[in-house]
Amino acid sequence: MDVWRRRASSTPSCASASPSTTAPSRLRAVPRLGGRSTYEYRFEVASQVMAAGTQDVFVQAIAPLSGPGNGQIGVRVGRLLVYVANREALASFVDAWAQAEALADKAFGPELPPPQIGKRHPYGD
Repeated sequence: MDVWRRRASSTPSCASASPSTTAPSRLRAVPRLGGRSTYEYRFEVASQVMAAGTQDVFVQAIAPLSGPGNGQIGVRVGRLLVYVANREALASFVDAWAQAEALADKAFGPELPPPQIGKRHPYGD
């Protein structure tokens, strides 16, 4: 666990830091929850992924792999596969990605229009 904490603390947090400053990150591995094993407030695996460029995406409703419930949703982005077991978990992921999208200009700069290929220069170049 100390490796995760060290790595997380040296990574700038997009939510609280500008590109020129480094702030402590709130992203770190969380210890396993004690108590009964149910789908409530459960997260089985902690993982870190670095993604760049367009990723292959596949989403489908699937029969439950384990535990109670009517089914799950499998979401694959690139080589990352996430199974969402209920609406609350789905809402957590959707909310997190909405927050990430709101930080896109701050983290990556403004989105620029694609270059126009074959357009003539206005001065007859």
